Amino acid sequence: MTHADRNGLPASHHPAPIEGEQSNLLSLANAGPVQMGFWVPNRVWATARYLVPLRKSIAARRAAGTLTPMTPAVAEFQAWVTRHAVYRMWVTSMIEESNEFVRSLDEQARHEIAGDGDALWIESFDSLFEILNEIVTTSPAFNTTAMVGTPMNGLLAVSMATPSGTALFHDTTFNAQFKKVLDAWNAFLKSGASLDKLDIEDPEKEGSWISAAAWKAGVWDQMVHDASQPGYGFDSWNSFFIRQFVPGARPFKGDAKYQINIGCETTPWQYENNLGPQAEFWVKDVNYSLLDIFAGHERWARKFEGGQLYQGFLSATHYHRWSAPLDGKLVHSWVQPGTYFAQRPWQREGKGTWEGTESQPYLGHVAARAIFIFEHETCGHVALVCIGMVEVSTCVIAPGFTVENGAEPVIVKRGTEIGHFEFGGSTHMMIFERDRVRLEEWAVNAVWHQNDAEPTPMGSVIATALG
Repeated sequence: MTHADRNGLPASHHPAPIEGEQSNLLSLANAGPVQMGFWVPNRVWATARYLVPLRKSIAARRAAGTLTPMTPAVAEFQAWVTRHAVYRMWVTSMIEESNEFVRSLDEQARHEIAGDGDALWIESFDSLFEILNEIVTTSPAFNTTAMVGTPMNGLLAVSMATPSGTALFHDTTFNAQFKKVLDAWNAFLKSGASLDKLDIEDPEKEGSWISAAAWKAGVWDQMVHDASQPGYGFDSWNSFFIRQFVPGARPFKGDAKYQINIGCETTPWQYENNLGPQAEFWVKDVNYSLLDIFAGHERWARKFEGGQLYQGFLSATHYHRWSAPLDGKLVHSWVQPGTYFAQRPWQREGKGTWEGTESQPYLGHVAARAIFIFEHETCGHVALVCIGMVEVSTCVIAPGFTVENGAEPVIVKRGTEIGHFEFGGSTHMMIFERDRVRLEEWAVNAVWHQNDAEPTPMGSVIATALG
């Protein structure tokens, strides 16, 4: 007799874990396929290839006296940490623990990371803030690795999942101080000074988003731009980040009366059936806790109890705007504040492993997110939850689409833009009522599609009304 899991898939037919097993996790030969821009904090290889050259460049400029002047936001953040003994202890411990993790790897891994076997992740307390300052004074660079567009994630990839890093990035007081740095970077990325890597006078400069390599990678496929204008017609890096598709590029398919579309362009990640109102979402197994996803709104937790959930991932190269997934009513929507770099506690599961991607379901319960509740004539209530992951990861609901609890619903048409992410990684969930819809194969078998070369296009049908 073949055992079936909670999704109805035979256990013996599940694909191998994307992250590899134990020490194989850190082997380039055994790590498995990696999409460009794929958010995987435990890809120590990928993050090291970003962080180590940057660290060495900063050391050389420090020695030459040409280091980038410390910005007020980073200087104030470092001074605040220094003045508060508990936070200085945690930051120092986070650095030591991340370095200890890297030192625990075998000789080949250490050599790959550092080039000389002397593997450090972060050199010192001061070095952490120097690197942070370098990141927030420039725009993210294009490359064809897993780390494209997420430089701060490269810096914190190991550190944020150490015991001390986990404590820090779950701490409300620390997050409030760190947010000042993120806000300053956000302000820079919304300024004209951030357009240095969309320079039409030097399209092949290092890190250029308008280079031949960027075009080949599909950054501009079906995207609005004007190659004759400075910055390709954008006034900031952030406006480029949330660039739009050309009209007609993503038609909403299916029958709007009986079907629901996806509201974000994503790579499938997880599926869950028979959702519970409360669960231990922080443990190893993938659990979703409706009461926590909906930030304590018991009405919505009860409404979706026993239902289905689909989760998908957006890389930094994906489309970062959200559209209404149906024709119907928007009955409640809000932005829920939350964490930025918090990862699932205890996610390190042994020497050589760093199960960062398991945090994606976890983040839906704790990270900053925009929550939409829709009502459809034949499919019932549908929730769309857009979740910020790392970096700036701001969630913005478009004007006219914030519906306070108890307010009159807003009539929506599928395909209408309802909001967007500002710079940062992101993931999203769609949640359906029990016994109201049948989900498409690619959604139910999401784990089989985690390595798809291309995301599922926005406007694809995800669910059809039963009966």
